[in-house]
Amino acid sequence: TPETIRVFGDRLGNDTDRSWFNSNLKTVMSEWFEKDFNSVFKDLVDDGGSKDVSPEAMRNLILCDFTTEQRHYMPVQMDEKDKLLEMMENFLAEYNEETTKPMQLVLFSFAVEHIARICRILSMPGGNALLVGLGGSGRQSDARLAAHIAECKVRQVELSKSYTMTEWHDDMKLILAAAGADGEKTVFLFSDSQIKYETFVEEINNMLNTGEVPNLFAVDELAAIYEKIRKPYSDMTGNKDPSSADLYSYFLERVKTFLHIVVTFSPVGDGFRSRIRMFPSLVNCCTIDWFMPWPEDALEAVCERFLSEVQLDETIRRPIVEMCTFFHSQALNLSNEFVNEDRRHNYVTPTGCLELINAVKTLLARKRDEVSQLKNRYVVGLDKLADAEAQVEGMQEELTALQPKLVIAQDETNTMLEQVEKEKVEVVEPKKAVVSEEEAKAQVKADEANDLKNSCEADLAEAMPALHAAVSALDTLKKDDITFLKQLKKPPAVIKLVMHAVCIMFGEKGKRKPDPDTGKMVEDWWEPSLKLVSDPCLLYTSPSPRDS
Repeated sequence: TPETIRVFGDRLGNDTDRSWFNSNLKTVMSEWFEKDFNSVFKDLVDDGGSKDVSPEAMRNLILCDFTTEQRHYMPVQMDEKDKLLEMMENFLAEYNEETTKPMQLVLFSFAVEHIARICRILSMPGGNALLVGLGGSGRQSDARLAAHIAECKVRQVELSKSYTMTEWHDDMKLILAAAGADGEKTVFLFSDSQIKYETFVEEINNMLNTGEVPNLFAVDELAAIYEKIRKPYSDMTGNKDPSSADLYSYFLERVKTFLHIVVTFSPVGDGFRSRIRMFPSLVNCCTIDWFMPWPEDALEAVCERFLSEVQLDETIRRPIVEMCTFFHSQALNLSNEFVNEDRRHNYVTPTGCLELINAVKTLLARKRDEVSQLKNRYVVGLDKLADAEAQVEGMQEELTALQPKLVIAQDETNTMLEQVEKEKVEVVEPKKAVVSEEEAKAQVKADEANDLKNSCEADLAEAMPALHAAVSALDTLKKDDITFLKQLKKPPAVIKLVMHAVCIMFGEKGKRKPDPDTGKMVEDWWEPSLKLVSDPCLLYTSPSPRDS
């Protein structure tokens, strides 16, 4: 029965076909082997459940060879499934330690089934696998972990914009040489997203069928390969001088034995269907493993794993897990209804569930940050209020301590005010009367000075015409006029008066002498006047009459 499931059951891609297959197994086993199907596989049914072995219960039938050191291929009992899960966790930890690109896998029963199935394929010489499922269902990750468990080295092509058929053939040479010439257990992992040219799929089809790519190796490259496999061939066959055809046939045999091709395709679109028709070796030479939508236990396990990093109470964590699982399941159900009603497909991948979990984690972290900021703001505010309260208490104590001093200062202030009022009455008021009296006297003097000023200004106004006339007459004075003055023996009184004023302006002093008429001593200004007019520069050094 396990072999029947492996050969036929793994190729079925929907629940209807699997139910039909399970029903026919029961019929064939009853008619031809006279065995009751439910009795034979009763151990696969959980205790307390239905005694009828359904296709879901047949998922518990897991056979693998890595549970024992001797690598014996045997089924895993129901009570050993936890042990199997623990072993795969250890294998995953080993893989992450050895690789530069660790995988963050969540190993649940659904993933364990696929990994065990791929390990079974890789343990067979020439075993190849076709993994069919939507993107994000874990096909490549499960294949890598299964290759590590089967002690195989995974090789992949790395596409770039400049990747052409030349680089593709170089990669194929390395992969075929590693398996055929070096005897290295190799897994060539190839996905439909790496199909840059359809020739890639065609040559993979040839490798699945014959183990070679026609005309891939040059003569010198084949010679190098023959040198590596000559000794193993001689040891196996005893032929010490094999021909090139023998060595090439042995090389292809080793390629089929050590090389395992794992192709991961998505059933979405017409590309998968057309490639299956055009390249039949993808079906004939591969064991098909359908990656169906994750069951609820798988979704819950993934949610539990991703939320384990978040600090949450179990009373909150479990509802979040159930919510994410419910949303994903409802999206699948609505997609099925959409297909039935409109004949249009909407594919819901497990990646959507993971993105939902990440969205929950991101939203939770953001809200926690916001709450933390608000909390810190309130804490800082409370600290400031407490500090202000302490300062107010301190100031209150200081005010209480200063209260007696304030009373004393108030008394001193009142006493000083009384003294000021007293001095104001006794001293300021009398002096104010004296000042007012003096102010009145000063005002009288100011009025008199103002009157005198006005009188002087009036006299000056009357004298100004005479001044202007004198200035004009001064401008007409000539040297002959000065000479005329020198010749006068008895000048008239008017001339004497004028020269008297001129002497005063030039700072000349009068000379005392007796008056001829009275005989008294008087100031004589004529002799200094003659002396003054004797100066030839008198006309040029005369001070301005206006200044004098």
